[in-house]
Amino acid sequence: MRSSLIAVALLVMTAPSWATDVLMPDPALSPAEVVSIQLTALQANDTPETDAGIAQTWAFAHPDNKRMTGPLPRFAQMIKGPQYRMLLDHRSHEVKEVSRTDNQAVFAVTVTSQTGTVVGYQWSVAKLADGENAGAWMTIAVSPPVAVGEAI
Repeated sequence: MRSSLIAVALLVMTAPSWATDVLMPDPALSPAEVVSIQLTALQANDTPETDAGIAQTWAFAHPDNKRMTGPLPRFAQMIKGPQYRMLLDHRSHEVKEVSRTDNQAVFAVTVTSQTGTVVGYQWSVAKLADGENAGAWMTIAVSPPVAVGEAI
């Protein structure tokens, strides 16, 4: 699994068409790959253009999640707010699977922000049962940050 995460991260960072081609939900991607794609995009948020990482993250937001967070501009405001801005241009991240069923997976994500603050998030993804992206894993929730050392 680790090698596939590295391969996806390298693909995201080196793809020459990244500016125009946002990776889209695909049943071939594992839950961990989806989380990795989103975190890697947020880590380089303004590359190749302003908020490209937020747009990539939005592409993998579950339709129910999108209904709750509003359209992309509102989602961008939320990501830039106090709970999630540490994800933007962060130094590093680590992803560990906490639980997984056939249709849902939960990950403990540890992020070191630009300023060196280390926080944890609980990142939950679910497999779409139907619709345009049926069979693809998409993010259903990301918890508020918890300071490392506290329970997630």
